[in-house]
Amino acid sequence: MRERILQAVAAEVDYRGLKFSIRDITSRLGISSKTLYQQFESKESLVLALVKQSIGEMRATEAAIREDESLPTLEKLKQALIILPGGIAMKDVRLLDELRNGYPEAWRYADEYMREGWIGIRALVDEGVEQGILKEFNFHLFVQMYIGSMYRLIEYQVSRAGEMTLIEGITQVVDILLEGICSDKSNHK
Repeated sequence: MRERILQAVAAEVDYRGLKFSIRDITSRLGISSKTLYQQFESKESLVLALVKQSIGEMRATEAAIREDESLPTLEKLKQALIILPGGIAMKDVRLLDELRNGYPEAWRYADEYMREGWIGIRALVDEGVEQGILKEFNFHLFVQMYIGSMYRLIEYQVSRAGEMTLIEGITQVVDILLEGICSDKSNHK
């Protein structure tokens, strides 16, 4: 039952954003509020469970990318950096803003993962440095630039009524972080 409820919550988030109600969930499933509350104590606990599930899925996707021997290291790194924020079951960046403003416990969990879930990325960076395809750099500064870019992107997109998706924006950020802004680096040294 718990999994069915979370699937319904994900569907409602896709349809209504985080403005869904408990009644929306119970109507979708054809269950009583009492049945729902036996599994989840509040709407906040529903959102938190969805965020935790999504982060678990992101971790699994990241692990699959790291283990995919058909991909070169740089492509693994790029794909892993792009999936990190995109997996929070939130296709629209405004939902992340709603999460941050309306669901503090779920936001703390997501934010903690964004700040501390870098072990797999660090392994890919170390592999790239060892292979000579990445130069040595301050990894902690890189992480802060990435996180800062993502949070600023959220603010920008909310104020601009979502001119681009979060995945489009973060893909551009990752391209700039990994490849820079010079057209041909060999001509600019």
